[in-house]
Amino acid sequence: MHQQPQLNSPHQSNADDLFSSSSHSSPIFSPSSPAAPHHLQLILYAPCNVLFQAVSLRSSHNHGLASIPALLPSSAAHPAHKSSVARKFIERPMSHPTLSSLNGDVLAELASYLSGRDALNLALTARRIYDFAIHRTAVTFTCRNRTDLVRIHHYLLSGNPKRAVYLRGLSILASTFIERPWQEDPNWIFPKNTYEYSQAALIGDILEHSPNLSHVLLEHTAPLLQHDPRVGTAIAAMHKLARLELRDVDTNVLPVLAQLRSTPRILHLSPVKVESSADAKRVFALVQETLVAISAFKGLHALDLDLKNIPSPPQSLISSVSLPQIRHLSVHWWHAQIDVAQVFPNLEVFEQHVNSTLLKRSAQQPQLRRLSVAEMQTFEAVRYPVHLLHFRRYPRELRSFRRTVYEANPVGIALHCFIDTPGWLKYWQQLPRMAPRLRFMDVHCHTWERRHEQGWVNNFVQSLRRYSLVCLRIVAPPPPTPDSMDAPWHEDDIQTLAELPDRIAQVIPTLRYVAWAAKRCVLEARPDDYAWYESEYDCAAAEYTWYRVEKVEGESAKTLKPISAGEGERVRRFLLDSELEAITNIDANLRL
Repeated sequence: MHQQPQLNSPHQSNADDLFSSSSHSSPIFSPSSPAAPHHLQLILYAPCNVLFQAVSLRSSHNHGLASIPALLPSSAAHPAHKSSVARKFIERPMSHPTLSSLNGDVLAELASYLSGRDALNLALTARRIYDFAIHRTAVTFTCRNRTDLVRIHHYLLSGNPKRAVYLRGLSILASTFIERPWQEDPNWIFPKNTYEYSQAALIGDILEHSPNLSHVLLEHTAPLLQHDPRVGTAIAAMHKLARLELRDVDTNVLPVLAQLRSTPRILHLSPVKVESSADAKRVFALVQETLVAISAFKGLHALDLDLKNIPSPPQSLISSVSLPQIRHLSVHWWHAQIDVAQVFPNLEVFEQHVNSTLLKRSAQQPQLRRLSVAEMQTFEAVRYPVHLLHFRRYPRELRSFRRTVYEANPVGIALHCFIDTPGWLKYWQQLPRMAPRLRFMDVHCHTWERRHEQGWVNNFVQSLRRYSLVCLRIVAPPPPTPDSMDAPWHEDDIQTLAELPDRIAQVIPTLRYVAWAAKRCVLEARPDDYAWYESEYDCAAAEYTWYRVEKVEGESAKTLKPISAGEGERVRRFLLDSELEAITNIDANLRL
């Protein structure tokens, strides 16, 4: 949980306290803040014991914003000239507007770029600015246990107006309701968590007083709705919900969806876990009724369905409902009883997280921009072209892998693969024939063998000669560690890996951009599993070094010119958003 400071009303605070140096321990704007206006000149007022200070904010090449320095106490200047300096600044005609003189719309816009500590620092600069910025300190809360819930409830329902009106995001995780963890279960063979929902009323209180929520995530939704019906009533009454995630739902969620006054753009639903075939039939009927209910959400853009809790659904096929507004569909443990092409005719992105089903699409339906699959057998014999084909894990069997690539005929491929086995080298040599439209690739390279013969890296490079790629992003395999059981690599292979971008540029005649990374990107926090629908989605995240491949007149060899990460991101976005012809002629269609 993000703990927020307890703040008094600005009318109860002393002006000198608002401008004390301790209130400015961190800058008002920080380099990590979202983009703000590039040329903004501010003049900060201070009481008599603080020097009047003019601060200029300009964009910097690396960070976009410079930090505003803390106000200096008068003791840091010459005391003898304190009054004359203050008089000089007060009497001088101001050629720039002061922060306090800006109108409310401008102050609200400035505050909208900030959150957390940055918003708090801005709020403490002046009384007039306080009301515009202080609500940004309580943007989102995540509740993980009972203590969190009690503290969040107390904080949000305090103040006048209550702080809950400023809340924008609320996540209530299943761990909030744990009464006895599985580690303490006396049934040591099949231990389970024990849950209780006596504090569901606190969640009802919070939701009733949070009308401006744009994102709500509730786990154990069905028992919450049963213990406190206000939870469902409050969600249905909200006007600004853009993202709604209801997990572990049962039939009591249907009235909530039917009465929902918001038009969410992103919806996640997962039914309760069932074990018997009778319950599975009931929950599968719930899925069909839910799809009928959300067909009224005309603004719904992305749907995430988690069906792993349905062990064996009935044989009936869901095809009577149509959701043409859905462009992005993500499914977990998909069941073939749902006719994807019939129910979701206008899909652009289709993600299958655990298992995959046959995807039958007519020629009249739009081409998928991205298909992400776990298993290989996804298509039938007729080709259904996709723009980007993403394999979520290692292929189990290369024959079905090649068949999937052939039938998808992608423009781009993202995959994990091995580069040191004879079977994979043969695959690399065959891939251009299986995917003649292939123009860009994201490749996470791995090694399988314990002991490598000298030259194995060069063999992989040479297998790329027949490709017509314009861009290749590649993550090199990590070398063996001293304590591993793998034999050390030969020095020539290590050198080839270090020169991998240049070596690849020399063997692929059409290559224009190459990006190289020594390892995959490691996030400090757990990544968001549901960010698949965002435009920032990257199935091959790493800290790449980007190069433009350039031909030198009169020479056969090519040279690599480094480009910035921002320019590399523009290349990636161009590849994802453009059509085959524009990508093939990338030099004429993309100017960095």
